[in-house]
Amino acid sequence: MKRKKYLALFHITVFFPIIIYADENVIVSEAEHAFDRAEKAFYSKEWHELPDEQLINTNRVKWNRLAKAALNLPEWMEFSLSQRTRFESSSHPWLAGEASGTNQQLPMQSRIRLGANNENFGLIFEGQDSRTNFDSPNMLSGNVMTDEFDVLQLFTSASMKNIAGTGIRGDVDLGRFSMDLGSSRFIGRNGFEQTTNSFEGGHLSLAAAENKWRFRTFMMSRVTRTMYQADESHQSPLMWGADFETKTTSWLNNEAYYIGVNDNNDAEKNHKAFSVFGTRAYLKPIQTATLKQELGVIDYDFETAIETGEKGLKDFFAYMGHAEVGYTFNSTWFPRLMAEYEYASGTKNPNGNMNNTLDRLSGVRSNMFITSLFGPMFQSNLEYGGLRLITEPLDNVKMNLKHHVWYLAEAKDAMSGSAMTGSANLQDKTGSAGRSLGQDVEMSASWALRSNLTLEAGYEHWFKGDYFSRLPIASKASNALPVGGEKDTDYFYVSSELRF
Repeated sequence: MKRKKYLALFHITVFFPIIIYADENVIVSEAEHAFDRAEKAFYSKEWHELPDEQLINTNRVKWNRLAKAALNLPEWMEFSLSQRTRFESSSHPWLAGEASGTNQQLPMQSRIRLGANNENFGLIFEGQDSRTNFDSPNMLSGNVMTDEFDVLQLFTSASMKNIAGTGIRGDVDLGRFSMDLGSSRFIGRNGFEQTTNSFEGGHLSLAAAENKWRFRTFMMSRVTRTMYQADESHQSPLMWGADFETKTTSWLNNEAYYIGVNDNNDAEKNHKAFSVFGTRAYLKPIQTATLKQELGVIDYDFETAIETGEKGLKDFFAYMGHAEVGYTFNSTWFPRLMAEYEYASGTKNPNGNMNNTLDRLSGVRSNMFITSLFGPMFQSNLEYGGLRLITEPLDNVKMNLKHHVWYLAEAKDAMSGSAMTGSANLQDKTGSAGRSLGQDVEMSASWALRSNLTLEAGYEHWFKGDYFSRLPIASKASNALPVGGEKDTDYFYVSSELRF
């Protein structure tokens, strides 16, 4: 326990300088009391819920509030700080318009959260500063790496825990907020990425006791990130929809969702108006750190969705399917072995009158995809499958090993996300380059020293497929593929994240 207390003391003194003439014993005593208060608040069953816990995955905002405890703030106030620093290195870039050579950067992400909430009303402000160091011209940059201090969230919330004695809970949120919808494949709050999605609009949630079912509806526009100016949403497409989740049995959760999209673009060739219909059946993997008595069970996640409407001058119809099955063994290190397969449609004939390329909307790439400086694969015009092994040698240490094989869904369609801003995605409209994007092996580990301090490191080797070496010479001559872009890529990162 002493190690934990002095670690917390170090964190507190970083953000809250201590008056130099104070008595040393008093300083240590006050720091220990602050740590104890934070521990009690975090681990007790009386955790003071935050307004955005109804919008995003709870683990994104739930940690012991050392900064709040150090200032002895009341329970109804929210105050927290977080900072993540990551070193990344990626060799043999492949993005169209990107310079050749090794890309090394030091991205930093800092957040501050302020708010006030009681049982029925809440207000949350979350500011985020994302910037990178040591980047060079024609290396991956732009608003995927940089969004200097801006408003990530600023919204009000109203909550009723028991509407008219029915046992149904209702929540309404208005303003700018982050949001996860289901698996977050179409709407989500980024995790590993350097910059973060947010939306402006309204959100309503109705839920039965013990989350036996939950209904959500929303109308909003995605906030467009700009590197140095204030982010805005007025030029983004309008999105609206509904989502219904139900826990049918102890081994089955069902979900059905609808999302509508319309950009009201007067230019007919750029107009978007389509709908997304999706369904999902899943059982989440057990949390082995706390539920080890339930080991030896299967978990799964099956999801399918279709998109239909218009894009520009073409009819639009796209679809995706995801299948994932895992098993956690009741043995040393509690290994979980998982197999998965996903197909996200592409356009067979880019010169035809039909668009079949899946639109990811504002989704986040799942934990199957390394992102940020690397992140070559987008869930659009993509087919992949593979295995992942996750182990826990210690309660606070997780390690994983992954192997995936990647293909374009359609050889003539573009490889989504394969270009710098201002360049076109890699594409061979003849199809002669084939579909093989290669395979990758990934190893990573995270060490949660405390709920507020995590160290992480990872390495990935991408064995590039024939697609990159077979791209037409004319495409290479126009610098669509950087020199050496057909060679295998090595990616490495190491990061630390402090949360107070």
